[in-house]
Amino acid sequence: MDTYKLMKYFRCATTPDEEAEIDRWLADDPDGSHAKAFKDAHLIFSGMTVHARPEKPAARKSGHLRRFLFAAGLAASLVLVSVVSAIVSRNETVDALAAMTQKVSVPAGRSLQMTLPDGTEIWLNAGTEMEYPAVFSRKSRNVRLISGEALFDVAKDNDRPFVVETFASDISVLGTRFNVYADEQNNDFSAALLRGSIKVTSRLADNSEYILEPKDVIKMEDGRLCLDRMDDTGKVDCWTRGLIDVVGVPFDELMHRLERIYGVDIIITAEELPVVHYTWGKIRVSEGLEHALTVLEKASDFTWERDSESGAVLIR
Repeated sequence: MDTYKLMKYFRCATTPDEEAEIDRWLADDPDGSHAKAFKDAHLIFSGMTVHARPEKPAARKSGHLRRFLFAAGLAASLVLVSVVSAIVSRNETVDALAAMTQKVSVPAGRSLQMTLPDGTEIWLNAGTEMEYPAVFSRKSRNVRLISGEALFDVAKDNDRPFVVETFASDISVLGTRFNVYADEQNNDFSAALLRGSIKVTSRLADNSEYILEPKDVIKMEDGRLCLDRMDDTGKVDCWTRGLIDVVGVPFDELMHRLERIYGVDIIITAEELPVVHYTWGKIRVSEGLEHALTVLEKASDFTWERDSESGAVLIR
Protein backbone atom coordinates (compact mmCIF):
# COMPACT_ATOMS: atom_id res chain seq x y z
CA MET A 1 0.00 0.00 0.00
CA ASP A 2 1.22 3.47 -0.94
CA THR A 3 2.36 5.38 2.19
CA TYR A 4 1.08 8.68 0.81
CA LYS A 5 -2.40 7.18 0.47
CA LEU A 6 -2.27 5.96 4.08
CA MET A 7 -1.34 9.49 5.17
CA LYS A 8 -4.43 10.77 3.37
CA TYR A 9 -6.45 8.13 5.19
CA PHE A 10 -5.16 9.31 8.59
CA ARG A 11 -5.96 12.92 7.61
CA CYS A 12 -9.49 11.83 6.61
CA ALA A 13 -8.77 13.06 3.07
CA THR A 14 -9.31 9.84 1.14
CA THR A 15 -12.17 9.20 -1.27
CA PRO A 16 -14.72 6.45 -0.55
CA ASP A 17 -13.04 4.24 -3.17
CA GLU A 18 -9.62 4.76 -1.55
CA GLU A 19 -11.03 3.96 1.91
CA ALA A 20 -12.59 0.76 0.54
CA GLU A 21 -9.25 -0.17 -1.07
CA ILE A 22 -7.42 0.30 2.26
CA ASP A 23 -10.07 -1.71 4.12
CA ARG A 24 -9.69 -4.60 1.66
CA TRP A 25 -5.88 -4.40 1.98
CA LEU A 26 -6.09 -4.63 5.78
CA ALA A 27 -8.54 -7.53 5.62
CA ASP A 28 -6.30 -9.50 3.25
CA ASP A 29 -3.32 -9.88 5.63
CA PRO A 30 -2.28 -13.54 6.05
CA ASP A 31 1.09 -12.84 7.69
CA GLY A 32 0.39 -9.61 9.59
CA SER A 33 2.68 -7.52 7.36
CA HIS A 34 -0.15 -5.18 6.28
CA ALA A 35 -1.10 -4.44 9.88
CA LYS A 36 2.55 -3.72 10.69
CA ALA A 37 2.89 -1.36 7.69
CA PHE A 38 -0.34 0.39 8.74
CA LYS A 39 0.98 0.80 12.31
CA ASP A 40 4.34 2.10 11.10
CA ALA A 41 2.66 4.60 8.80
CA HIS A 42 0.46 5.81 11.64
CA LEU A 43 3.56 6.26 13.82
CA ILE A 44 5.11 8.42 11.08
CA PHE A 45 1.87 10.41 10.76
CA SER A 46 1.74 10.95 14.54
CA GLY A 47 5.34 12.18 14.53
CA MET A 48 4.61 14.62 11.71
CA THR A 49 1.51 15.87 13.52
CA VAL A 50 3.40 16.47 16.75
CA HIS A 51 6.32 18.28 15.09
CA ALA A 52 4.36 20.18 12.40
CA ARG A 53 3.99 23.97 12.67
CA PRO A 54 0.48 25.37 12.24
CA GLU A 55 -0.01 26.94 8.82
CA LYS A 56 -1.04 30.61 8.76
CA PRO A 57 -4.08 31.31 6.60
CA ALA A 58 -2.37 34.25 4.88
CA ALA A 59 0.55 32.14 3.77
CA ARG A 60 -1.15 29.57 1.56
CA LYS A 61 1.28 27.42 -0.31
CA SER A 62 0.82 26.16 -3.80
CA GLY A 63 -0.14 22.52 -4.30
CA HIS A 64 3.32 21.63 -5.62
CA LEU A 65 5.10 23.31 -2.72
CA ARG A 66 2.77 21.65 -0.22
CA ARG A 67 3.45 18.24 -1.75
CA PHE A 68 7.19 18.93 -1.72
CA LEU A 69 7.16 19.93 1.97
CA PHE A 70 4.98 16.96 2.82
CA ALA A 71 7.41 14.59 1.04
CA ALA A 72 10.38 16.21 2.81
CA GLY A 73 8.65 15.90 6.17
CA LEU A 74 7.76 12.31 5.39
CA ALA A 75 11.38 11.49 4.55
CA ALA A 76 12.65 13.18 7.72
CA SER A 77 10.06 11.34 9.80
CA LEU A 78 11.04 8.04 8.20
CA VAL A 79 14.66 8.64 9.17
CA LEU A 80 13.63 9.62 12.71
CA VAL A 81 11.40 6.59 13.10
CA SER A 82 14.13 4.32 11.70
CA VAL A 83 16.65 5.61 14.25
CA VAL A 84 14.19 5.43 17.13
CA SER A 85 13.03 1.98 16.03
CA ALA A 86 16.64 0.77 15.86
CA ILE A 87 17.34 2.04 19.37
CA VAL A 88 14.11 0.60 20.77
CA SER A 89 14.73 -2.71 19.00
CA ARG A 90 18.27 -2.90 20.35
CA ASN A 91 17.17 -2.08 23.91
CA GLU A 92 14.36 -4.62 23.72
CA THR A 93 16.81 -7.25 22.46
CA VAL A 94 19.27 -6.47 25.27
CA ASP A 95 16.50 -6.64 27.88
CA ALA A 96 15.25 -9.94 26.48
CA LEU A 97 18.72 -11.48 26.49
CA ALA A 98 19.43 -10.14 29.99
CA ALA A 99 16.34 -12.02 31.22
CA MET A 100 17.70 -15.29 29.78
CA THR A 101 20.11 -16.98 32.18
CA GLN A 102 22.49 -19.85 31.69
CA LYS A 103 24.13 -22.07 34.28
CA VAL A 104 27.68 -23.35 34.49
CA SER A 105 28.52 -26.34 36.70
CA VAL A 106 32.12 -27.34 37.38
CA PRO A 107 32.65 -31.08 37.88
CA ALA A 108 34.56 -32.58 40.80
CA GLY A 109 38.33 -32.45 40.56
CA ARG A 110 38.27 -29.63 38.01
CA SER A 111 38.31 -25.83 38.02
CA LEU A 112 37.24 -23.39 35.35
CA GLN A 113 38.30 -19.93 34.23
CA MET A 114 35.95 -17.84 32.11
CA THR A 115 35.68 -14.27 30.83
CA LEU A 116 32.30 -12.57 30.68
CA PRO A 117 31.33 -10.24 27.79
CA ASP A 118 32.14 -7.13 29.87
CA GLY A 119 35.73 -8.32 30.42
CA THR A 120 35.21 -9.62 33.97
CA GLU A 121 37.33 -12.69 34.69
CA ILE A 122 35.99 -15.46 36.92
CA TRP A 123 37.65 -18.58 38.35
CA LEU A 124 35.25 -21.30 39.49
CA ASN A 125 36.36 -24.01 41.92
CA ALA A 126 35.38 -27.68 41.66
CA GLY A 127 31.74 -28.43 42.44
CA THR A 128 30.69 -24.79 41.87
CA GLU A 129 27.43 -23.74 40.23
CA MET A 130 26.89 -20.22 38.91
CA GLU A 131 24.10 -18.59 36.92
CA TYR A 132 24.59 -15.59 34.64
CA PRO A 133 22.68 -13.84 31.81
CA ALA A 134 23.40 -14.20 28.12
CA VAL A 135 24.19 -10.47 28.14
CA PHE A 136 24.17 -7.98 30.99
CA SER A 137 21.30 -5.52 31.30
CA ARG A 138 21.68 -1.82 30.56
CA LYS A 139 21.56 -0.93 34.28
CA SER A 140 23.51 -3.61 36.15
CA ARG A 141 25.62 -6.77 35.82
CA ASN A 142 24.16 -9.52 37.99
CA VAL A 143 25.37 -13.09 38.46
CA ARG A 144 24.24 -15.67 41.01
CA LEU A 145 26.65 -17.96 42.83
CA ILE A 146 24.32 -20.86 43.56
CA SER A 147 26.89 -22.92 45.42
CA GLY A 148 30.63 -23.26 45.65
CA GLU A 149 33.61 -20.92 45.40
CA ALA A 150 34.49 -18.25 42.86
CA LEU A 151 37.14 -15.59 42.44
CA PHE A 152 36.02 -12.45 40.60
CA ASP A 153 38.24 -9.90 38.88
CA VAL A 154 35.60 -7.38 37.85
CA ALA A 155 35.99 -5.04 34.89
CA LYS A 156 35.21 -1.47 35.92
CA ASP A 157 31.99 0.10 34.65
CA ASN A 158 30.86 3.20 36.55
CA ASP A 159 27.37 3.06 35.02
CA ARG A 160 26.64 -0.61 35.78
CA PRO A 161 27.59 -2.07 39.15
CA PHE A 162 28.53 -5.76 39.25
CA VAL A 163 26.43 -7.76 41.73
CA VAL A 164 27.12 -11.28 42.98
CA GLU A 165 24.00 -12.80 44.52
CA THR A 166 24.31 -15.63 47.06
CA PHE A 167 21.94 -17.20 49.57
CA ALA A 168 23.51 -15.09 52.35
CA SER A 169 24.19 -11.72 50.72
CA ASP A 170 24.41 -9.50 47.67
CA ILE A 171 27.90 -8.22 46.88
CA SER A 172 28.06 -4.99 44.86
CA VAL A 173 31.18 -3.68 43.12
CA LEU A 174 32.28 -1.46 40.25
CA GLY A 175 35.73 -2.92 39.62
CA THR A 176 37.70 -5.08 42.03
CA ARG A 177 39.05 -8.56 42.88
CA PHE A 178 37.44 -10.71 45.55
CA ASN A 179 36.70 -14.28 46.51
CA VAL A 180 33.29 -15.71 47.49
CA TYR A 181 32.40 -19.06 49.04
CA ALA A 182 28.75 -20.04 49.44
CA ASP A 183 27.41 -23.34 50.75
CA GLU A 184 23.78 -22.95 51.79
CA GLN A 185 23.40 -26.62 52.69
CA ASN A 186 26.06 -26.29 55.40
CA ASN A 187 25.32 -22.63 56.30
CA ASP A 188 28.78 -21.58 55.18
CA PHE A 189 29.53 -18.24 53.53
CA SER A 190 32.54 -15.99 53.24
CA ALA A 191 33.75 -13.13 51.05
CA ALA A 192 37.34 -11.89 51.06
CA LEU A 193 38.50 -8.70 49.36
CA LEU A 194 41.87 -8.65 47.61
CA ARG A 195 41.66 -5.33 45.75
CA GLY A 196 39.31 -2.37 45.50
CA SER A 197 36.13 -2.14 47.55
CA ILE A 198 32.87 -4.08 47.84
CA LYS A 199 29.56 -3.61 49.62
CA VAL A 200 28.10 -6.72 51.21
CA THR A 201 24.36 -6.55 51.90
CA SER A 202 23.13 -9.35 54.14
CA ARG A 203 20.12 -11.44 53.17
CA LEU A 204 19.99 -12.86 56.67
CA ALA A 205 17.84 -11.74 59.58
CA ASP A 206 19.86 -8.61 60.45
CA ASN A 207 19.79 -7.08 56.90
CA SER A 208 23.12 -5.42 57.68
CA GLU A 209 25.51 -3.75 55.21
CA TYR A 210 29.31 -3.81 55.23
CA ILE A 211 31.87 -1.92 53.17
CA LEU A 212 35.01 -4.04 52.83
CA GLU A 213 38.55 -2.80 52.27
CA PRO A 214 41.47 -4.90 50.99
CA LYS A 215 42.35 -7.76 53.38
CA ASP A 216 38.87 -7.66 54.93
CA VAL A 217 37.00 -10.95 55.13
CA ILE A 218 33.38 -11.44 56.11
CA LYS A 219 32.03 -14.79 57.29
CA MET A 220 28.75 -16.22 58.47
CA GLU A 221 28.76 -17.21 62.13
CA ASP A 222 25.64 -18.32 64.03
CA GLY A 223 23.38 -16.98 61.29
CA ARG A 224 25.02 -13.54 61.15
CA LEU A 225 27.75 -11.93 59.08
CA CYS A 226 30.93 -11.00 60.96
CA LEU A 227 33.75 -8.83 59.65
CA ASP A 228 37.40 -9.73 60.24
CA ARG A 229 40.91 -9.15 58.84
CA MET A 230 43.23 -11.64 57.16
CA ASP A 231 47.01 -11.67 57.35
CA ASP A 232 47.79 -13.70 54.23
CA THR A 233 45.74 -12.95 51.10
CA GLY A 234 47.53 -15.83 49.35
CA LYS A 235 45.42 -18.24 51.37
CA VAL A 236 42.30 -16.88 49.71
CA ASP A 237 43.04 -17.47 46.03
CA CYS A 238 45.51 -20.37 46.25
CA TRP A 239 42.78 -22.70 45.00
CA THR A 240 43.00 -21.00 41.58
CA ARG A 241 46.51 -22.50 41.39
CA GLY A 242 45.25 -25.99 42.35
CA LEU A 243 46.13 -25.75 46.05
CA ILE A 244 44.10 -26.30 49.25
CA ASP A 245 45.05 -24.23 52.28
CA VAL A 246 44.66 -26.26 55.49
CA VAL A 247 46.01 -23.85 58.11
CA GLY A 248 43.46 -22.52 60.57
CA VAL A 249 40.48 -24.00 58.72
CA PRO A 250 37.93 -25.76 60.98
CA PHE A 251 37.96 -29.50 60.33
CA ASP A 252 34.30 -29.79 59.33
CA GLU A 253 34.65 -26.85 56.91
CA LEU A 254 37.76 -28.44 55.43
CA MET A 255 35.91 -31.74 54.92
CA HIS A 256 33.00 -29.94 53.22
CA ARG A 257 35.47 -28.39 50.81
CA LEU A 258 37.07 -31.74 50.08
CA GLU A 259 33.61 -33.16 49.43
CA ARG A 260 32.94 -30.44 46.86
CA ILE A 261 36.36 -30.66 45.22
CA TYR A 262 36.43 -34.44 44.87
CA GLY A 263 32.70 -35.16 44.59
CA VAL A 264 32.60 -37.59 47.51
CA ASP A 265 30.63 -37.93 50.74
CA ILE A 266 32.70 -37.55 53.90
CA ILE A 267 31.02 -38.71 57.10
CA ILE A 268 32.55 -37.67 60.43
CA THR A 269 31.81 -40.28 63.10
CA ALA A 270 34.42 -39.15 65.65
CA GLU A 271 32.99 -38.14 69.03
CA GLU A 272 35.00 -34.90 69.00
CA LEU A 273 35.78 -32.80 65.97
CA PRO A 274 39.43 -33.41 64.98
CA VAL A 275 41.88 -30.50 64.83
CA VAL A 276 44.57 -30.12 62.16
CA HIS A 277 47.77 -28.87 63.80
CA TYR A 278 49.66 -27.66 60.73
CA THR A 279 50.96 -24.09 61.09
CA TRP A 280 51.83 -23.79 57.42
CA GLY A 281 51.34 -25.73 54.21
CA LYS A 282 48.98 -26.39 51.34
CA ILE A 283 47.84 -29.58 49.61
CA ARG A 284 47.85 -29.98 45.83
CA VAL A 285 44.42 -30.96 44.48
CA SER A 286 45.88 -32.97 41.59
CA GLU A 287 47.45 -35.48 43.98
CA GLY A 288 44.01 -36.79 44.93
CA LEU A 289 41.74 -37.24 47.92
CA GLU A 290 43.65 -40.12 49.50
CA HIS A 291 46.85 -38.08 49.50
CA ALA A 292 45.02 -35.10 51.06
CA LEU A 293 43.53 -37.22 53.85
CA THR A 294 46.85 -38.96 54.53
CA VAL A 295 48.62 -35.60 54.87
CA LEU A 296 45.93 -34.29 57.22
CA GLU A 297 45.93 -37.52 59.23
CA LYS A 298 49.59 -37.03 60.08
CA ALA A 299 48.89 -33.70 61.80
CA SER A 300 45.63 -34.58 63.50
CA ASP A 301 43.92 -37.17 65.67
CA PHE A 302 41.68 -39.07 63.27
CA THR A 303 41.72 -42.12 61.01
CA TRP A 304 39.75 -42.69 57.84
CA GLU A 305 38.60 -45.44 55.52
CA ARG A 306 36.42 -45.91 52.47
CA ASP A 307 33.04 -47.57 52.74
CA SER A 308 33.21 -50.42 50.23
CA GLU A 309 29.52 -50.20 49.32
CA SER A 310 28.75 -46.49 49.19
CA GLY A 311 32.24 -45.17 48.43
CA ALA A 312 31.88 -42.59 51.22
CA VAL A 313 34.84 -41.63 53.38
CA LEU A 314 34.39 -42.41 57.09
CA ILE A 315 36.29 -40.22 59.57
CA ARG A 316 36.86 -41.81 62.99
